[in-house]
Amino acid sequence: MESRRVRTYNELFNHLCSKQELAEKFGVTTKTIENTIKQCDDIAYSKKLGSYYFKDLLPSYISYQNYFNLFSESVTNPKIREDFIKIGKILKANFDEEKIDRNMISTNKLSELSKKIIKVAIAINHSCVLKVAYSGSKKPKEIKYIRPHRIFTVGPIYYLSLTYDKRNKEKVGEERQFAFNGIESIEPVEYLKNEVFKSNKEGNAFGSFENEKTIKLILKDSAANFFKREGLFETHSFDYLSELSDNKIEIKMHYNDKIEVIKLVQQWLPQITISNSSEDARNIVNDIKHNYQEFIASL
Repeated sequence: MESRRVRTYNELFNHLCSKQELAEKFGVTTKTIENTIKQCDDIAYSKKLGSYYFKDLLPSYISYQNYFNLFSESVTNPKIREDFIKIGKILKANFDEEKIDRNMISTNKLSELSKKIIKVAIAINHSCVLKVAYSGSKKPKEIKYIRPHRIFTVGPIYYLSLTYDKRNKEKVGEERQFAFNGIESIEPVEYLKNEVFKSNKEGNAFGSFENEKTIKLILKDSAANFFKREGLFETHSFDYLSELSDNKIEIKMHYNDKIEVIKLVQQWLPQITISNSSEDARNIVNDIKHNYQEFIASL
């Protein structure tokens, strides 16, 4: 029984499962599956879907492996990510499904942030429309109906890439990014079994990189050394272009909003310059000049 409970939680975390699917996977009868589910107060059966699902999206338990996989996907440093992949393989090889407490984490012991991320991850895997209470920066709490697509991080902050569902009535289909810290509540609305919500599109807090802009930058001295040392060219945001003389390098930056470029350039002045002369580049330079003029005037 313990073995089947562990395997059931693992299967349901990743996708909706019918009785027949679980019975065939575990090599037992559908009656045995029903008896197993009776031991799981957080799992219910939907005749409409023909599948089992987690009540309220949050299971009582999550396997160490699923928890590890979920949060390792959010690691942006490429070197640490390589280590996470190696550790994940070790966890999988040493998985022991005989005892639930050896393989599973009780979710009620986790932080509220972890709980929210687990809920949304399951909603993505199950293609479940969500009703969320969300308060953005300098905005009051609003009720939104969303289709969640991808969880990602920018520094220490977790974000959700989403589109508004038709129930939202306004901005239907518009892509947005919500910071998890701004999500106050999460409720399942409808499972859409024949649709796929999960997306692997790269992006950041300003949107996906599908229609991204680019700008060329020249870095020198400590700025150039920092980008090389930290492996930033292994991320989607930066491309290495060429090595110039006197410890200078030329790079290409991918961005959605010009504030991303402004922040980077202001951070590294005077060891960074913009090398192309597009209209966007000129606007960015003018904004930086304005920012510094205001700063000097305030002294």
